[in-house]
Amino acid sequence: MAKLIDEARSNSLMSILLKQVYDTITNGGDPDSVGPNDFIAFDPIGIVLTDDTFDFALKGLFGSAPSPKPELDKDGKPILDKNGNPVIDMEGYKNLLTENKFRRYLQMEQFAAMVDAIPSQIPPMVEGKNGRQVTIFNDSSKRVSKVYEDLLQWSVVVDTPMDAKVEKKLSSLRNKLFKIKKIKNPDFDETLPIDDTNQPEVVHSFVSPMYAKYVEYEMKYYAEVEKNNEVRVAADNGDPDAMAQLSIDGKNMKKREDTALKAWQSLGYKEGVERIQNYLSEIEEKHMLVIKKRLQSEFRNSQRTRILDYINYSPSIPIPAGVMKESKNWPTIVLNEREFSLDSSSTTHKWKAGLGLNLGIFSIGARGGGEHQNRESEIDMSNVYISFKLGKVRVERGWFSQEFVESKYWKLHENSPQELNGDTISTGNDKDGLMPSIITELIIAKEVIMRFGDSTTNTKFTKDYVNAGGVIGIGPFVLGGGYSYENQESHIDASSKGKDLLSPGCYIIGYKCHIVPKSPNPNPAITKWTDGKSE
Repeated sequence: MAKLIDEARSNSLMSILLKQVYDTITNGGDPDSVGPNDFIAFDPIGIVLTDDTFDFALKGLFGSAPSPKPELDKDGKPILDKNGNPVIDMEGYKNLLTENKFRRYLQMEQFAAMVDAIPSQIPPMVEGKNGRQVTIFNDSSKRVSKVYEDLLQWSVVVDTPMDAKVEKKLSSLRNKLFKIKKIKNPDFDETLPIDDTNQPEVVHSFVSPMYAKYVEYEMKYYAEVEKNNEVRVAADNGDPDAMAQLSIDGKNMKKREDTALKAWQSLGYKEGVERIQNYLSEIEEKHMLVIKKRLQSEFRNSQRTRILDYINYSPSIPIPAGVMKESKNWPTIVLNEREFSLDSSSTTHKWKAGLGLNLGIFSIGARGGGEHQNRESEIDMSNVYISFKLGKVRVERGWFSQEFVESKYWKLHENSPQELNGDTISTGNDKDGLMPSIITELIIAKEVIMRFGDSTTNTKFTKDYVNAGGVIGIGPFVLGGGYSYENQESHIDASSKGKDLLSPGCYIIGYKCHIVPKSPNPNPAITKWTDGKSE
């Protein structure tokens, strides 16, 4: 019976925690603020990050990953295996990757893998609302980069001429947003043969500083608008505190909005970026071949090869890259069970029922590689305290054109694998399709504090358990132990202060996802198509 009580309590705790997070990132929990084309998906396990996870984007990374070296015999010649292939010195290679410079390649791979996942479901609309239910994130095993690569390969576009002047102008404008640049390869080894992995020069396609600033200040502006709208909506609903805040601080609220908008215009290149975007819309129909050619080049030049398994991937970047360093300004979420009646919180249970969740995921046990094992709890769950900072980061894919995916001036070739298999990119309104939705933002928790009751028994058990290498967590919040993701390993140390367990780590606890409109959705009036391939 004790175990059942613990599961019920952890279920309610997670419901309350997720509701508080949802209320914070929306206008007090209003799904309309997210809209019908986006939704929030929580991760019940969570992905563990370190503070320097985004250093690859913050400090820049424009070289090529180091190549493994072969083991050498006493004469300095490569040692060969039974198939005649060089034996790789993996120990020396792993030591090389611990250097800060090469560590950033692993960080880039890790981030690319995290945000390349495609959700397996799209939640239904909330009854009587213009938004969608919140849901739990499940990986469909499909990948944005692969679907997009196949789309570019097998799409045919409206037959238009290749205009050299338009191509030159397009290249110039796109370079202000997504640069293609050939640079000297800092990792080129003159003593080795020139091949695919050892080139004197490398070509890069990446998000430009101009566009990164545009997105950063756009986020700041809308964050201010959303914060103020939450107060306005609450005041309209008769909340006395919100009405008082609007009366006292209303002018300053509007002033902060105006200041954020001016910063977007002056520091975030708002007009410049939007002029480029408008130009692309204007030339789309008449010069689709030019656009597709540029997009194929950007995608090709963006691709990297994973360090250990030589599989291609397409890197994405977080914006702002320095989001972790700004965490002191994030709002704090606090759950103190003394202030809640878990078994009679009808609002929380109603919210959880609408979510369709069964969240009994309090854990004391092992965790690693995404696996989660529960153990019968020895902790008194009657007085749990949890607090953490809550932030978010935007996902930008310099190689991906949402505008092209949504365009009416392309379709899939009749002999494409997609057409032959009866596949579509997205139906626009449900889970069917190769890419029905994509991750656009990460929801991050940091500076997690947990306290499991005030008793000496609780305090001693939790501290001793974590110090011995054990793992304690509620849902995505994990203290102690190690966690590996892709090629990067993190050890989530837990320190203690009085009765509190403190975690210095960061956790991805959820995602904002965007629903891809119907795609392909070609204009039925178009009768002449071309694949745009050079003869």
